[in-house]
Amino acid sequence: MSSKVSLYYGVLFMIIVLRHQPKEPNEGNGPLESICEYETRQLCPECFNGQSECRHADQLFEELHGSWFNKINNLMHAHSTVLGTFRGTERAVMKTLNRHKVVESLQRAFCDMVLLQEIPSSGESAVCSWFLTGNSKDSAMFLKTDILDTSRIEGCIFCPASGNLASLHRFLDAINLDRATELWKLLAIRTNVEPLLLMLASKHQVSMPFPKLLDYFGFSFIESYDGEPLSNFYSSPLHLRMLIARELIKAAFTITEGIDGFRFILTDLSPDNIAVSIEEDHKAVSLSIVDLNNVIVIDSRATTFESDRQHVHSKIECDGCFAYSQNDVCNHRTSDLNYFAICQLLLENLNGNTAAGFLHYDQENLRNISDESASQVRLLHTFLHECVYCQPPHCRDRSVILEDILNVLDRCLS
Repeated sequence: MSSKVSLYYGVLFMIIVLRHQPKEPNEGNGPLESICEYETRQLCPECFNGQSECRHADQLFEELHGSWFNKINNLMHAHSTVLGTFRGTERAVMKTLNRHKVVESLQRAFCDMVLLQEIPSSGESAVCSWFLTGNSKDSAMFLKTDILDTSRIEGCIFCPASGNLASLHRFLDAINLDRATELWKLLAIRTNVEPLLLMLASKHQVSMPFPKLLDYFGFSFIESYDGEPLSNFYSSPLHLRMLIARELIKAAFTITEGIDGFRFILTDLSPDNIAVSIEEDHKAVSLSIVDLNNVIVIDSRATTFESDRQHVHSKIECDGCFAYSQNDVCNHRTSDLNYFAICQLLLENLNGNTAAGFLHYDQENLRNISDESASQVRLLHTFLHECVYCQPPHCRDRSVILEDILNVLDRCLS
C-alpha cells in the first residue's frame, strides 16, 4: 500500500513540476511578439490604433545574449534597458515603458478610484481595465491628474505649476502618432517620457543631443546606440576630456533652449546617463543624453509664471546627491539648472571632490606643458568654481560663464 501511495505522490509531484516549468514561446512566436501581444490585446487595447505591429517585433530587434525565457523575464521585470541590434545590423538599445509593471499598477489605481468613488462602470466591474467606466475619458483624466500632481518629484514634471493642464495639452498636441492613442502618450509621460521627446525632436527637425528613435511597438521602443557611458572616460587624457566637455556645454545650451517653446531641465544628469562616441582620430566627439526619464518640461509660452526672470540656482549642500528646488524652477519661465549641473559634473563629483570631477588634473602633469597651457587649465577651473559656488544675487549669468569656459577650451584645444 505504501509503495502505491509513494508512486501516486511521485507522479503528482512530477505533474506539478512540469505544469509550472517556464514555457518557451510557441514556434514562430518570439519573445518580443509575446510581450507586445499581451500589452496591445490585454493590458491596454485602448492605447493602440489599427492593426497590431507585434508580428514584426522580433525582426526589428534582437538581444545580443540570453535564452528566450531570459529575454522575456528581463523585459517583463527589472531590466528596462536591453542592448542588441536593429534589423540585424545596427547596434541599438531597447527600453520599456512598463518597468516593474508600472502600467498594471497605474491601471489598478484607476480601477480602485472608480470603485471608491462609485463611478458607474460598464457592467464588468470585476474586470479591471482602462475602459472600466465605458470610455477612455475617465482614465485619461485620471492619468492627467496623476501627471500634474505637484507632490511628484520624479519622472516628467510640467511647469508652470499653476495652469499646467494647458501646457500638458499643448505637449500632447505637439506629438502625432499613427499607431497609438492619447492614452498611450499619457502613459509614456507618466512612466518614461523619453520616446515622446525623441519624437518631438524628429518632428521639428531640431538637432538635440538625444538618441534617434528607430521604432516602437506595444510599450517598448528602440533607439540608436550612441556610444559608451561618460563614466568610461574619466581616466582619458585631459585633451580628450576637454573635447567631450566642450560638447557637454553645447548640449546644455541646446537642451535648455528646447523645442517649440518647451525647455527641458534634466534632473538626473549623471555620467552613466551620457553616451559618448569618439572618432578614430580622437579629433571629434559626439554625445547623447540617453536617459531622459527625469526631466522638468517648462512651457515657456505659458502665461501663469510667477516671474518672467530666469531662475538662478543656488548650490544646495547634499552629500552624494543632486539637490534643487522644483518649486523655484517651476515658478520661472527659464532656469540655469542645466548650466549648473554641467559645471558641477566637470568640476567635482556629488560629494564635492574636485579630484573626481570630469576635468580633474594633476598639478604634477601641468609641469610637463607650457606655462600658457597650464595657466589656461587653471583659469578653466576658476570659471568652473565660480559657476558652481556663486550665490545669487552675486552671480554672473551662468550662460556667460559657460561661454568663457568654451573660449578657454577652444584655446586649449587649438
